[in-house]
Amino acid sequence: MDESSLLSSRAIENVRNPDHWAPLVQALSHSWSETNTEGTVILGLAENTLMHREIADHIKSHFDIDTHSQFTYGHGPQGSPRLRKALALFFKENFHALGEVTAEQFVVASGVSAVVDHVTWCICDEGEGILFPAPLYTGFTNDLPTRSRGKLLPVSFRRDDGTLDLDDVFDATANTRCMERALVQAKQNGVKVKAVMITNPHNPLGKCYPPDAIKAIAAFCEKHSLHYLSDEIYANSVFVNDKYPKATTFHSVLSIDLDDVIRPNLVHVLYGAAKDFCANGLRLGALHTRNTALKNAMTTITTFSWPSYVIQDTWARILEDEKFLQWYLPENQKRLATNYSTLIKFLDDNSISYFRGGNAGIFLWVYLGRQTVSSNTPIFAVQASDRGQFDVASATLEAEQSYDRLLADTCLKNGVMIGRGSRFLSEEAGWFRITFSADEEALQIGLDRIDQSIAELSA
Repeated sequence: MDESSLLSSRAIENVRNPDHWAPLVQALSHSWSETNTEGTVILGLAENTLMHREIADHIKSHFDIDTHSQFTYGHGPQGSPRLRKALALFFKENFHALGEVTAEQFVVASGVSAVVDHVTWCICDEGEGILFPAPLYTGFTNDLPTRSRGKLLPVSFRRDDGTLDLDDVFDATANTRCMERALVQAKQNGVKVKAVMITNPHNPLGKCYPPDAIKAIAAFCEKHSLHYLSDEIYANSVFVNDKYPKATTFHSVLSIDLDDVIRPNLVHVLYGAAKDFCANGLRLGALHTRNTALKNAMTTITTFSWPSYVIQDTWARILEDEKFLQWYLPENQKRLATNYSTLIKFLDDNSISYFRGGNAGIFLWVYLGRQTVSSNTPIFAVQASDRGQFDVASATLEAEQSYDRLLADTCLKNGVMIGRGSRFLSEEAGWFRITFSADEEALQIGLDRIDQSIAELSA
């Protein structure tokens, strides 16, 4: 008997789909370090290691155990009261949130991926969808459908004349036009849309949304009674870009007066410890919402992603330490800016194109394609699955994507992992996401290995 026949249909479907983590685990099992210099330099994963030592030192020097609250069920699965209070104060201070922000407006889970899954479960029935501006964070293709069975609906920003300008992703008028078009397409495909989700700062473009674009998205959501989900996990990873000193700075959706634009109970913010606090492994995420029904619904399932109170209060102690934060956040931003400069110098020296004007996140959107694909051959053609994958529209484009796969595989063979654009549902072939928040030595070695790989294929 086939052992899979004993599984549920849901489990069988998940097993049939490509394992989101398999290639990452393979690379991570042999990653570069000072004691393993032949290992793979990880520039294809959104991890910030620049402040690992400082975060570790703070955790060790402030660590404490409260057996009464941390070795018991405490206050239940909504989250540690200490952490939720610390998050409320942090949002007021660092997100410049308007209106009252209270501990009761937060729900804590084991990472932002868990938050995305839980929110999808709470607002979408099976087969209903959420709109995402493309390109988009690759993890969403896993977070929505795997358990909650929501549909990921990428929003194309290709213009009516077939051209594509990535700056349109941050343009108010373009967002309204493209989301209206995507909503119509979803209805034609029989998919009910329940929300819009953006990453601000944007992943993978590394740029912040201006207030007028945020208002436009909010107005679109209000018009169609959709939830507005703002993933702001890189909120404090915004740095000064010397080449673009006037680049848009971060504006949280909570910092903008939307009283006459959208109902407050439709606006929700996702945040976590992974990026700004260099701690992917702590597995801590939170949802801020002024929607009591959503908060209560989400709390019913956070039992299954309930981080220990020991870990929750570890993050709380960091958030409560104002003196540490006043040093830590600017220092992290300074180091990000330094490594960003290292990356763009490498790209400029080698005449490699990249998306310009960014000042946020821990990665850069880089063009490493063999040649420019015709603007009249969009990847977005026919929806093929709940994970937002689309049929390739032309043999030319398919050849270009084959080259991208070859380049990514060659880089991996030479000891560096980079993120292929198709995994981020890029509308054009040739784009890659390169993370620059690695240790300075590791970053330089990784760039040398990318250069070696390009040279091999060119030869």
